[in-house]
Amino acid sequence: MASESVGVLNRVMVDRRSFRGAFMDLVAAIAATGPWKGLAERLVRAVGHAFPNSWVVVSVCRHFGRQLFKREGTQFERVVTFDSGGQMLCCGTGRVAEASVMYYFLGTITNQDEDERPLAQLLTRAVRTGDTFLDIGANVGFYSFFVGPLCGLSGAVHAFEANPLLIQHLQRSAALNKTRANIVVNPVAVGRESNKTLQLFDPDRIGGSSLYQLDWLDTARSVTVPLTTIDDYVRKNRLERIDVVKIDIEGAELDAFRGMQDTFTLCPPSVILCELALLLGAGNDPGSSLGSRERGGYAMEVMHFLAARGYQARSIRAEDGLIADVIEPETMGRLTQNLINVAFVRNELKAQRPELFCR
Repeated sequence: MASESVGVLNRVMVDRRSFRGAFMDLVAAIAATGPWKGLAERLVRAVGHAFPNSWVVVSVCRHFGRQLFKREGTQFERVVTFDSGGQMLCCGTGRVAEASVMYYFLGTITNQDEDERPLAQLLTRAVRTGDTFLDIGANVGFYSFFVGPLCGLSGAVHAFEANPLLIQHLQRSAALNKTRANIVVNPVAVGRESNKTLQLFDPDRIGGSSLYQLDWLDTARSVTVPLTTIDDYVRKNRLERIDVVKIDIEGAELDAFRGMQDTFTLCPPSVILCELALLLGAGNDPGSSLGSRERGGYAMEVMHFLAARGYQARSIRAEDGLIADVIEPETMGRLTQNLINVAFVRNELKAQRPELFCR
């Protein structure tokens, strides 16, 4: 009887969610048609930018956005201007449009396992005119296009994205910023070897595809992508400095760091912003399964690797994006969230840039 009651309760909850979703779709469909469409869009966008962390607002934006590109199809195209002055196209079809349109309505992405706003605040302080920024795992390009104007025309952004579904979107958005930023889009995966190819699994899962066979991916679907190392890229492009790196490549971060051995010696970045998953294993080859043999094990391996190269792992304060407390690797297994954003900073940075740190 108890199991039957739970089953009934679960069905009721699903029915409620389905009814709520259907109702919001209906309201969004009405708002997205007729003479009030422009006014409704401006209103939804204003509310989204004002309250980007409200799940109700996020849901409204998502439903309204879906109705817009459902009606406009391949003609759907918007441009979002970020607080830094950088611009990004929000367009396309299918998953690319669905992913990018949320930046148009919110100005950022929130309400996930992690909140991107503190990272944007930290980047606003950390990146200066003339800096070189690497965006490894650019996805739809939020960080590349946000940071571009901060680097200015005397600096550069080098964006790396393996998923071929996103390359045209990134290139068109980069062209929007050409009067205020140098943004180079590289359609490659980053790893520990160059001049070879690997399979990128589940490319339709925008922002979540991986070189590893993660449990939540459709590994029956894949695409062949070229691979490079940061060391080879730095040599080929004669980069003399790298100031800040953002990396989020779904379990392949350690591979990318292993392909940066010379870079860590010749032009080590001052700050590396890294998203780490706490449910991944460690030590497997690309293409294999990353299991959850030990919660936090992969994150600990990344932290130990970078510590041996002069980096402290620190938290990022949620309210203002300042670099906060040192994170001990052994605490990773006790965290309850699935993802954590970590600022890896050179040991000497606090003395050089005290304004980036909590007092």
